[in-house]
Amino acid sequence: MFVLVGVTSCAARSPLVAQLCVNPDAKLATVLEPLGGNAECDSAGAVDCDRLHRALDHLAVVCPAHSPTLLVDAVFAYQRQQPARAQQLLDAVLAQPASHPDAAVLRARIAIEEGNVSFARRLLEQQLQLTPDHSGLHETSAAAFYVEGRMNDAAGALNMAEKLGAPRWRVAYHRGLIEEAAGRFDAALRLYEEALKGHPGWPVAESRAKALRARGATP
Repeated sequence: MFVLVGVTSCAARSPLVAQLCVNPDAKLATVLEPLGGNAECDSAGAVDCDRLHRALDHLAVVCPAHSPTLLVDAVFAYQRQQPARAQQLLDAVLAQPASHPDAAVLRARIAIEEGNVSFARRLLEQQLQLTPDHSGLHETSAAAFYVEGRMNDAAGALNMAEKLGAPRWRVAYHRGLIEEAAGRFDAALRLYEEALKGHPGWPVAESRAKALRARGATP
């Protein structure tokens, strides 16, 4: 079940399975309904997350060409620290015609985390050719540039992301990373604090701000 290519090929050959894929948008909405619009499933809450994940996996098998299902299943797999599963699902989405910027963003993020920045850059550039106004593609491009040490390019990509609607608090955090890498600790601290005003309690921003204060930075 976790080898999507094999599952997809089997599903595609099975008329019975194909008949089950009726109105996949409605089926996906029904699976996600218990979350009430939340982006994550909290196993400590009232929702049976294991059951929800199994339902998503099943729907991905039944409807292997339904990109919204594959993308949602990939997001939850990534949240469950199953990057290989997420990668397989995302690759299946990206193999379909047309642009899939949200899938590309997560796929590039996984690639960056695995150290394959060159793949991430190629994927992002391809998707930006198709959807140049997607803020997430520019924001993830900034992350790739940052890892490569191309700080001017990272800053430019962040500017584009902000103009296209990326959350200001998140852009501020990433700008703080650039300032910190350049040794401008006071400026970095100001940006981390700006990020925390927009997203109170964000652990990564709090951690970096706390470390900078400890070394004597002042906003």
